Amino acid sequence: MDWLTIVPALTAAVLLLLVPGVMLAVPLGLRGFAIPAVAPALSMSVIAVASTIAPMAHATWSVWPVLATTLAAGLVLLVLRILLRRFDRTEGREAPTAPDRRRDWTRVAVYILSVLIPAVLLGKILISVFVGPDNFSQTFDNVFHLNALQYIRETGSASSLSIGRMADSPYYPSGWHAFASLVGQISSASIPMEANAANLAIGALVWPLSMVYLVWRLFGRSPLALIGAGALSASFAAFPLLMVDFGVLYPNFLGLALLPACVGQLFHALGLGHRRPANAWLAWILLGAMSIGMTIAHPSALMALIAVSILPAFQVYARRVAPSMRRGEWLAVPVVVPSVALVAVLAAAAVVWKVVRPDPAAAFWPPTQTFAQAAGEALTVSPVRLDPSWLIAGLVLIGIYRSIRQPGRRAVLGFFVVVAALYVVVSGFAPGSLRNFLVGVWYNDSYRLAAMLPMAAIPLAVEGLLQIAAWLRYASGALSRSFRPGWASDRRLARARAVSGFSGVVVVVLALVGLSHGGQVHAEELAAKSMYEVRPNSPLVTSDELALLDRLDSHVPPGSVIAGSPYTGTALAYALADRKTLQLHILSAITPEIQAVDTGLRDAPANGAACAAIKDLHVQYVLDFGTQEIHYENHPYHGVEDLQGSPAVQLIDQQGSARLYKVVACQG
Repeated sequence: MDWLTIVPALTAAVLLLLVPGVMLAVPLGLRGFAIPAVAPALSMSVIAVASTIAPMAHATWSVWPVLATTLAAGLVLLVLRILLRRFDRTEGREAPTAPDRRRDWTRVAVYILSVLIPAVLLGKILISVFVGPDNFSQTFDNVFHLNALQYIRETGSASSLSIGRMADSPYYPSGWHAFASLVGQISSASIPMEANAANLAIGALVWPLSMVYLVWRLFGRSPLALIGAGALSASFAAFPLLMVDFGVLYPNFLGLALLPACVGQLFHALGLGHRRPANAWLAWILLGAMSIGMTIAHPSALMALIAVSILPAFQVYARRVAPSMRRGEWLAVPVVVPSVALVAVLAAAAVVWKVVRPDPAAAFWPPTQTFAQAAGEALTVSPVRLDPSWLIAGLVLIGIYRSIRQPGRRAVLGFFVVVAALYVVVSGFAPGSLRNFLVGVWYNDSYRLAAMLPMAAIPLAVEGLLQIAAWLRYASGALSRSFRPGWASDRRLARARAVSGFSGVVVVVLALVGLSHGGQVHAEELAAKSMYEVRPNSPLVTSDELALLDRLDSHVPPGSVIAGSPYTGTALAYALADRKTLQLHILSAITPEIQAVDTGLRDAPANGAACAAIKDLHVQYVLDFGTQEIHYENHPYHGVEDLQGSPAVQLIDQQGSARLYKVVACQG
């Protein structure tokens, strides 16, 4: 199918990610690049809150609850801005200068390029991965994600408190599903297309915007830092590609794409960024507002934010109390108040850390390698057996060197150390209580923490770029002085340095662009692409099975219930053909009645329990996709498999080995 057909859905996704957030950022007093950079996080917070409140207000899920929530939240933030204006900081702020249109347009161009370059690169890669606008990931978890989108269409609710009912759970983080469902609702796209459009916008827009915002908060307006950060965001396989391949983990994908912006705002609020906040209260309020959508996308993103905030919190605490402690004023207010606040924050973080985690039975993933191997992968940012990118590894090492030498950059180094340590623990530590406590939040899964490494490595790599630029400037100055001793004070020296700096930016960007088309990125692109291709031997839904599903609505009336093994892909009849199956997710609870159908339908009406269940559950059709299961496991469904010759059913359609039967027994 032509990729132009996805343009309306992609446009809807971009507007949903930007418009509500911009309407909240402006009342908060944000200006310039900060407005579009934080807009996706704020927009997702609006969508998350609106999707939760809408069912309580008996409102059907649509853009109208989003609009109402945006207006209400914008009014609240405007009032807070007015009330807290008296806390605005005036000292240390830049003095107003005469307008310089050339400089302003140069900055705008830098911001645009820093996002446009990775957007184009990542958009091209993701389009290649998704194969076609209506293709879908042939993975275990995608049965739930696609069916959840159909469930939202059917029930009119996208709340985290209701979407889990589809899989017999009281709660499921539904931020991604609420967002993607709006994309489909606005554009009238199919469910696979709305999922692909949402993921294109997240991977090619939200992620680079979020990453550049983090670097902007840490390093300021440096063109090398911003454009380098943008190019680097398209140079890793671990994110965003890994999250649209493994799992597939779309909620984590969204949460991690938003996380860098929240980390950047955290550093800014703590005063550890390039510039202190003009109003600390508003900086913290903005962080809280941004974190809501990230958390409802997936709570593990909030836990990651908590994890990376511990070292900066101690750094700020030490900076605040050190002067009083040096004077021996241990019980002075400047010591006691920060100490009490730090203890309270740590206690709250410990409680959240213990409570917000999956069931231990679900955190079953084992370590995958030795401690030394895990440490090497973390240091080279090549987790889960990805090929190392030695250019990026070199930049990270130089960045570590620069961070150690400059005390003001320790927060950047601490950020990487925490994330790398978590990956080493999950990947290289032996199973036990310590490993469970530290990384059980992420299901003890190496892949989920591997996806966080690029976010932490990019600021260090940017440090490396800045250090190389400093070395080049020093070398060019020394070389110039050696040839022309009187040149040091000449404007030509400054111009030469500027040219060398610009040339360095061009060389680095071209090198990083090359990385996005080769190495670990290209290898992961091919691996992910194989999960979206429809082939005769696809792991979830084969080409024959998909052809049969495409004809399902011509045989099966709306409202009918279909039996079949969800492990073979039959459950996707709900998302792809709008026909309900007994189990909407592979891990849905199996009631005694469903069990009776799954084991005894072929023998009805002689099997009385199966016959009664067929009547009670209104089962009228059976999809038999053979015995090939996702992950190539074996879960026998003897009652609904290999039904040739069974008097309980009648074959009404077939494509290859995929068969659709009408149940003729027990229909009276």
